[in-house]
Amino acid sequence: MAGYSADIEHKRKISHVIDHILGNPDGRISLQALGAVANYSPFHLQKVFKQVVGESPKQYMIKLRLETAFHLLIIHPHKSIREISIDGGFSSPAVFSRAIKSYFGHSPEQLRELSHRERMKLLHTATRKAAREPIPITYSSLSSGNTIIHSIRRESIKGIYLLAPFDNPREIQRAFKELSKIAISHDWVTPATTPCGILSPHQRNMYRAFLPVDPTAAGVDCFPHTVIKGGKYASFKVRGDLRQTNKMAHYFYQRWLPESGYKISGVTGFETFSGDPANTPYDQVEREIHIPIEPAQ
Repeated sequence: MAGYSADIEHKRKISHVIDHILGNPDGRISLQALGAVANYSPFHLQKVFKQVVGESPKQYMIKLRLETAFHLLIIHPHKSIREISIDGGFSSPAVFSRAIKSYFGHSPEQLRELSHRERMKLLHTATRKAAREPIPITYSSLSSGNTIIHSIRRESIKGIYLLAPFDNPREIQRAFKELSKIAISHDWVTPATTPCGILSPHQRNMYRAFLPVDPTAAGVDCFPHTVIKGGKYASFKVRGDLRQTNKMAHYFYQRWLPESGYKISGVTGFETFSGDPANTPYDQVEREIHIPIEPAQ
């Protein structure tokens, strides 16, 4: 039990470190500064960060910047390469272009010319190469079956979260169990407390198990927390493992989105559940995926 508690504490601290990294997207953060966020020495931070995330802080920051830029290039076609490079914190468009081509094998201009299927294959290949681990993906069919995609408006939600490996259903379920226990013991639970999962394609190997809580409750801000932004979302339901999610997402991007009158408005979405993910295996519970959208024109 002591080992389990230590594992949760490591994840809490690394969550704070990741929040700090996300708040400084230009990547200009020293290892000493990150260590101070977690109250670890730089050496210990590197060790624990790699245990939790699977890569070093430097590798994570580089990958985060480049994969975020990849998605910004696609979801903001109206922006110039120069504007995207500035948004990503690169010193110049030339530096940005060299970094993108080195990581993805294509220039920013070439990435924009690829089909959605080609882009996703390229992103998976680059991520797999960086992580040295296989990532399941399938494009075997573009059929949506009986799935209905619709647009809905959601209010913003504040909550606490814990990190889990995206491809490990058991660890995701474990994270939701721990979140529920923490929220109940601190009296943070409200009638609106239903679990969600935060999906960030630019953090492909990380999943955030998220639980809405009372934002005014004492102590909430001391735990890793974030806000799911309000706005319009495209939503569709899926059941099964990551391969099934990828299959439905491909249909969404390839078939539904071009004819919908919408475009993607952000790189981070979320999912809700028909059951309790703390007591049902993640790949067995029906999930509703929500992807942020806005009018295309």
